[in-house]
Amino acid sequence: MASDAVISAVKEKAESLFSKGRYGEAIEAYGKIKAYGSKDPRIFLRLGDIARKAGDDQASIDYYKEAAGSFTKLGFIVKAIAVCKLIMNIDPSREDVQDKLAALYKGRPSKQAAKREDGEGPAKALPRTPLFSDFTEEEFLAVVKKVISRELPTGGYLFREGDAGDSIYIIAEGTVEVIGRAKDSSAVRLASLGEGAIFGEFGFFLNAKRTTDVKGSAKSTILELTKEDLTSIISRHKRVEEVLFNFYKERVVDKFMALSEVFRFLNNAERKEVLSRIELVKLPKGSVIMKEGDKGDTMYLIKSGRVSVSSSGKNGKGISIAELGEGDFFGEIGLATSRPRVATVTALGDLELAAFSRAIIKDLLTGHPEAKGALEKVIKERVTDLLRVRGLAGVFV
Repeated sequence: MASDAVISAVKEKAESLFSKGRYGEAIEAYGKIKAYGSKDPRIFLRLGDIARKAGDDQASIDYYKEAAGSFTKLGFIVKAIAVCKLIMNIDPSREDVQDKLAALYKGRPSKQAAKREDGEGPAKALPRTPLFSDFTEEEFLAVVKKVISRELPTGGYLFREGDAGDSIYIIAEGTVEVIGRAKDSSAVRLASLGEGAIFGEFGFFLNAKRTTDVKGSAKSTILELTKEDLTSIISRHKRVEEVLFNFYKERVVDKFMALSEVFRFLNNAERKEVLSRIELVKLPKGSVIMKEGDKGDTMYLIKSGRVSVSSSGKNGKGISIAELGEGDFFGEIGLATSRPRVATVTALGDLELAAFSRAIIKDLLTGHPEAKGALEKVIKERVTDLLRVRGLAGVFV
């Protein structure tokens, strides 16, 4: 068995040959450590790069296929998908490699069953890949076929502030910087994201414009899933919507709860418990979600779509109070106080809602008495606004 020092020396020699354009010799050098590609797929990946540079596309594809297989077996699904897309760029007819990837994904060892190749005890548990891990083989394949692989050069922008937020991105290789704007409009580096990071989900789910710039801080490979493509997949694979909703709860609703005056008292485990109990409600345009005077037992967060909020005035004529969109809550007054609904809410278009039941809020208030005060504050603000619109200040409804 070659030592790490020997393997490193071989790589260094091979890269030196490659830089001099001696591709055949570089491949021959890497070939001496090819057997270690099952543990370090980057060996197969580099062999593929060199073969491609040398003009041997078939050999390049063969090496890339081995790299994709090794990445999948080791649990690096995002990297495997990126390599698959690399193969498809060389030869679009090679859809068989995507089928093989899906089969390998289905057959990857479980955390319980995984064993080290040398037989000396269990292997390190495979990392969970957000968004991909819960798909069946068929669903996974449908998503992989729609994924777009993008190469982002150092200093290149993936998107800019104000761009449409209609894609989710996953970093397969490299790093990117998230850049915001200070009050004086100067650029401020907010975060650095590396391999495996998922970003862009807030603009994606909330139909919002991008609020930051994202640019490559190193040469990067980025996987992109567009809203249009995911909608197309859902039309044929309904359960993908369930997986996507679970991802939405984990990444978007969880953040809303962490920042909310009402839910901020919950720790991570308690928020996860609440998330597991939230249900998706879908309604067509014109649906009345709640009617003034009815009993209220549910609070809603708008996942997609818009609603109008109205109430009766002094003469009983309907008064428009507001329009709410993605990321807005409503229904908390009736839910928390057991009083009748104080407004009517109607869907302005097709609507998706995350529904919080009375039982969820009851358990929250029981376990965290301090949340009651925060909820009462929110309710008071809502009621005050409502009474101002009605012209009935000082009268509680």
